Amino acid sequence: MNTNNLSSALNVSARCRDLHVSLWQCPHFLFIVMGAVISTTILLTYVVAKFYAEPETVVSIIFVVTVFLFVVGNAVIKAFEKVAEASQLKSEFVAIISHELRNPLSSIKWQIDALMEKKEGLTSADFVPAMKIVNHSNEKMIGLINDLLDINRIEDSRFQLSPAIFSMNELTDEIVSVYEPIAGTSNLKFILLAPKSPLWVMADKIKVKSVISRFIDNAIRYSTSSGEITISLEDIGSHIKWSITDQGAGIPVKEIQNIFSKFFRASNILKYQTEGLGVGLYLSKYIIEATGGTVGFRSLEGHGSTFYFTVPKSKA
Repeated sequence: MNTNNLSSALNVSARCRDLHVSLWQCPHFLFIVMGAVISTTILLTYVVAKFYAEPETVVSIIFVVTVFLFVVGNAVIKAFEKVAEASQLKSEFVAIISHELRNPLSSIKWQIDALMEKKEGLTSADFVPAMKIVNHSNEKMIGLINDLLDINRIEDSRFQLSPAIFSMNELTDEIVSVYEPIAGTSNLKFILLAPKSPLWVMADKIKVKSVISRFIDNAIRYSTSSGEITISLEDIGSHIKWSITDQGAGIPVKEIQNIFSKFFRASNILKYQTEGLGVGLYLSKYIIEATGGTVGFRSLEGHGSTFYFTVPKSKA
């Protein structure tokens, strides 16, 4: 640990501010307080017991008191630690939601203001581009709200799937055609590797579509310009495997274990200034596993990532 890290670790007041809690709700401060209380209690117990008991009894009393105080103190600190973590998550969540809603709302407002300023002599040539932007912003807000509703349904055990038979090839082609113009603005090229014969699966088509869309969207966001994004579909027996490989930022090794966590975003993607709640991969993993498939990834920071999932084949 270097000097800066040691200084930061010892700065209890700063760490409590980072958690957005008062000193008396801060686990780091409470740890120091409990340490002082335990030390003082042990000392007093020793002094008092020394006058009224044999040495062996004194040792036993001190041991019992120490264990009791340690257990109680640890329980108290753990409880406050949960409060602090919840408070921090709440603050971060509100900040993220505010940012994500403000962007599309601001975009809608700007387009309406622009049309209002030019309200006389407006033609369809003025309306169409503005309405496209308004519609896109509206869809972003709806998508954001749907993600939050899905998370709420998952936590309340009310999340439901509607399985049906469909072709993964056709669904992938449909989604790629939507994202090709977006990828083109960054000179990104899609390479699709899939058999010509249909790969029939049994799953919730709308939910699987949302998973594929998230994976493709992430690949575009975090890829460098003039690169390739490879999508492949493969029959692996009882399941169909879908995967996407980009040449983007990759994921830091120390953060790999958190990649499917709720509201998590890798630290090295902040420079891309991308939008998002950090719930896409969390929802995708839940959907695929609820479908009876698996989801995973391989990544090397600075060299891109491969995300993949499997869904059950149709038995019909």
